[in-house]
Amino acid sequence: ILRFKTVSKQWRSTLESRWFAERRMKLQKNRKILAAGDHRTKRRFEGDEEIDMVYLHCDDATRPSLTCDGLVCIPLPDSVTVLNPTTGESLRFPSGPAPPVTHRYDYLFHRGFWWNAFPGFYAMGFGKDKVNGSYKVVRMFYDPNIYCEILDMNIGVWRKSNPPPYVVDARRKSACVNGSIYWLELGANFTILALDLHTEEFRNVRRPPKCYYSDQVLNFEDRLAVASTNSECFWKLEIRCLDAQEKLWSLTHCISLVQVASPGSRKVWFR
Repeated sequence: ILRFKTVSKQWRSTLESRWFAERRMKLQKNRKILAAGDHRTKRRFEGDEEIDMVYLHCDDATRPSLTCDGLVCIPLPDSVTVLNPTTGESLRFPSGPAPPVTHRYDYLFHRGFWWNAFPGFYAMGFGKDKVNGSYKVVRMFYDPNIYCEILDMNIGVWRKSNPPPYVVDARRKSACVNGSIYWLELGANFTILALDLHTEEFRNVRRPPKCYYSDQVLNFEDRLAVASTNSECFWKLEIRCLDAQEKLWSLTHCISLVQVASPGSRKVWFR
């Protein structure tokens, strides 16, 4: 795609249009697995026909990241980088003033090595406004004050928005589904917090009837889903999906992980 952009101005305009991006997403049947690592990673996937390797050639690729529509958002201490692995293009935005120093999670990280820590201990989100098509980066901070900031990639400037109604765990990854970002909170509130990227209003979403502390939210075929791994049940991965009305959860997949989970492991990370 990057080469075709150099053919003419008309081609470039078409390839960068919202219409082309949406058509390409609908027609692309094979989902790619994006693996990031150092030079030693390559040999692990050689000969695997189900994995289409994409090499980003980016030193920041191994940092905690978020994805939406094939784009990869990588929050850094001094900036936010958004990569397009298909074209090899990237955009970098300033991260703004550094947040206050917090020790909120110092004593908690030893409890689970599946956590992700974004710079500044922000609760991060990345997704697409389904009304106007703009991509937005969201970050929330809770110590000492609760606030929320949003970066619209079309504008490139951070601005303050309505603060979240309560604290969500900044160590968990979020997921974007149909224009909303979702955070799973299994602490005091035990719920799912959603942010509509167009109205920029928060709402509560019913959680699944069964939840484990290591659960993760994800976009599963354009539906909000929660992935659960439970070593007590013979290492099973259970995926529960929420209906379009955000009222009913259903168990859609139950996968045995006996062959991939080592005996000494306690948790399995799934994305």
